Amino acid sequence: MKLTKENIKFIDTYLENSDVIHIDIRLEMIDHVASEIETIIAKGDERDFYYIFKEYMVDNKHKLLNNNKSFIKATDKQLVKSITLALLKWPSLLTFFSCILLFTSLNMTTDISVLRSWVGALPLIGFVVFGMYYLIQLMWFNLERFSALERLGFIYAMGFNMFHFCWSFSNFNKAESNYATYIVSSLALALLVAMVLVVKRNVDEYQNRFKHLA
Repeated sequence: MKLTKENIKFIDTYLENSDVIHIDIRLEMIDHVASEIETIIAKGDERDFYYIFKEYMVDNKHKLLNNNKSFIKATDKQLVKSITLALLKWPSLLTFFSCILLFTSLNMTTDISVLRSWVGALPLIGFVVFGMYYLIQLMWFNLERFSALERLGFIYAMGFNMFHFCWSFSNFNKAESNYATYIVSSLALALLVAMVLVVKRNVDEYQNRFKHLA
């Protein structure tokens, strides 16, 4: 027996009120809880959904909310897959190749040290803009929080900071080092574009999935 729209909405509201604030983790939990309750009903439990759900949560709530590594792993796996696919879409590819072309062209007319500093700062500036946009959407437009996206953003910032730190002490006179900087910076900017695409898709998916339950 499949749960009704009202049952799914009830589970969603319950988990949200239980401080499961990240929508990607909550969706994984909803699928898990719904599947478990459907299995219980399929085994012959004829009680009303509310009583089955209440009993299930009494027995499993602590484990469900505190031992959620499997849900985090599932959301991370899905996010990596989504961003990899988004990197192959035309906005990300256009960003990457346009930046490579721009940086290479500017390298012919601009002082190397100035250009490298400018190129090296672009991904960090882009990440700050992305972070501010995400924060504004959370505070003023009620965007749902995405756990996997926030962790990826932290990894992105730390990873590029590490690259930027190493790059700062590299040899400015090596052409190979210049092109490595251009490629990494272009890839970092393309990754930001891919992250934006994934955020938009995830928000649309959530709205399409739950708007009919409101």
